[in-house]
Amino acid sequence: MKRIGREVGGLAQLVTRFGNEITQVVQDIHGSVANPFGLRGQEYTPAPMVYNLVRYGFRQAGNLAGLADLAADPGRELRDSLDLQSILNGVFGQLLVEQQSHYALPMTLLPSGKLQGDTLVLFLHGLCMNDSCWNNPAADSFSQWVRRELNADVRYLRYNTGLHISDNGRKLAGLLAHTALPERIILVGHSMGGLVARSALHQARERGDSWADKVSHLACLGSPHQGALLERVGNNANRLLATTPWSRPLMRLGNLRSDGIRDLRFGYVLEAQWRDRPLDDTRPSAKVPLDPEVKQLFIAGSVSEPEHPAPRGDWLVSVDSALASRLYPDAPLLTRELFYQMGHMTMIEESRTYARVQRWLED
Repeated sequence: MKRIGREVGGLAQLVTRFGNEITQVVQDIHGSVANPFGLRGQEYTPAPMVYNLVRYGFRQAGNLAGLADLAADPGRELRDSLDLQSILNGVFGQLLVEQQSHYALPMTLLPSGKLQGDTLVLFLHGLCMNDSCWNNPAADSFSQWVRRELNADVRYLRYNTGLHISDNGRKLAGLLAHTALPERIILVGHSMGGLVARSALHQARERGDSWADKVSHLACLGSPHQGALLERVGNNANRLLATTPWSRPLMRLGNLRSDGIRDLRFGYVLEAQWRDRPLDDTRPSAKVPLDPEVKQLFIAGSVSEPEHPAPRGDWLVSVDSALASRLYPDAPLLTRELFYQMGHMTMIEESRTYARVQRWLED
């Protein structure tokens, strides 16, 4: 019951924050309409009491929504709410952390307990997802194979995907540095998870963490190494709102999207890539070199028919971005694989994906 209460509180906080932002947008639009040329000394200041009442209403709506959810099923555990929590963390992750909300997901290695075996195989999920995405027959079969053939212990990372990829990479590097690890580590990341794995490995090398020397293989499944087109389109659309004083306040809502989503615009994996740049920058920064000691596998999906001369991406990530063709044209330790008629979300549920990873590990 106490856990559910924390979930309700987190939702109420988020509804209240979003309501405040919407109210501020409306207030700013009203001011722009009343004073379209922004003349000094003629600022429009609508009755603040009206907007404060609206904000109060959103706050109470958030509380009532959470209480109604609790009353409908008072014995419910995370069940469906873990997926909802993961989505909200992906979209508003940094806001939840700023509010010190219990709804913000902490980074966790699952299942907990002492690691066994000679090898750690660590799975990392993508944006707005959680570790349950690996609960499917194809992934289970692969996990059984690594346990049997590699004497591996299989673990799953759960994390707040709304934080900067570099922040999650730093957290993962620290988590592994303080964990008793076996002699070999294999990292498998889907989408954003692959970028987090690369970030953690790079930062561990820079810090001199010993666990980086144990990593032998890193597989990225549909990871946007060169960025995701959808975020670039969304960013450009949000920039267009700044062209008029009437639409400019709407940028507040677009700017609420998480730092993790912004990082996907160009596939940023380190803080140095985004730290001194505008939030809506349209130019990518310098690339991060691949680890020179670790074998890597980049898998891309395409919804196109087999052998299509110009294959489209997997709906979310282009083939070129997932294979990092432009970033790393010559990489001796990098293997690339393209699968036709494979979508972004189905990639982690298809036996073709894990069969390829298995052959790569066997080689």
